[in-house]
Amino acid sequence: MYTYTMIENDQQFQKIYQGWRDENINSFAIDFEGEFNLHIYGEHLCLIQLFDRKNYYLIDPLGVSMSLLKEFFEDASIEKIMFDASSDASLLYKNYQFELNGVYDVYLIGKVVGIEGNLSSLISKVTGKEAAKGKKGNQRANWLKRPLQQKLIEYALGDVEYLFTIKEFLEKEILSSDKVQEAKAIVQQGVKVKKNTVPGWTKLPGYRKMYRDQKIYLRWFFESRDMLAKEKNLPPYRVLDKRLLVDLAKDPPKN
Repeated sequence: MYTYTMIENDQQFQKIYQGWRDENINSFAIDFEGEFNLHIYGEHLCLIQLFDRKNYYLIDPLGVSMSLLKEFFEDASIEKIMFDASSDASLLYKNYQFELNGVYDVYLIGKVVGIEGNLSSLISKVTGKEAAKGKKGNQRANWLKRPLQQKLIEYALGDVEYLFTIKEFLEKEILSSDKVQEAKAIVQQGVKVKKNTVPGWTKLPGYRKMYRDQKIYLRWFFESRDMLAKEKNLPPYRVLDKRLLVDLAKDPPKN
């Protein structure tokens, strides 16, 4: 069981943020939980987990203004230790129009010294501890529901618990492998954000082998499904399965 502070509104965040500044706390292990067209329409930031080596925090972005969080996340002087931060950074840029700076991505740094895999395998390698079970189920949970289930809170905080330990392990590996400059370059480069996304219909199975007319139909059907999903606030797959979109495009209705 973790002891943590829940930050649910602007006043709480401002008070704690000022406390971090007063105490010169400028390094955090951070992770996000989100909703990605699984329970409702669209992509949403649902929870932010932080750990400063001593204390755990949960920030509720449903209650804390993104304009306040913007200053924190864009401040490059605040180190943000994360695992594979590119999708999180893209979500912030796409939905809230701000960038994630000051990131130390243990996933990318690990690749420099030949250590790859997901966060669970990295934790296991560094600490010798087995990852908690049920990870996939927790990832697919509805993180928009309030109050959050205790098991989801425990899972979320577990993702930041060992990030400082992993960073220290990787820094030792880097020093012994003489790849300091390569690692520094990755940190200085920052997080890569996909600003020009590929249209969703081009990712559907069989798209490349379709005839020109079939591709046009597929785009029409895909965009129509998306409009209806947005109107009903449903994930698109609940409106029409992607395989049926492809079948319709290959054999469109005659009228």
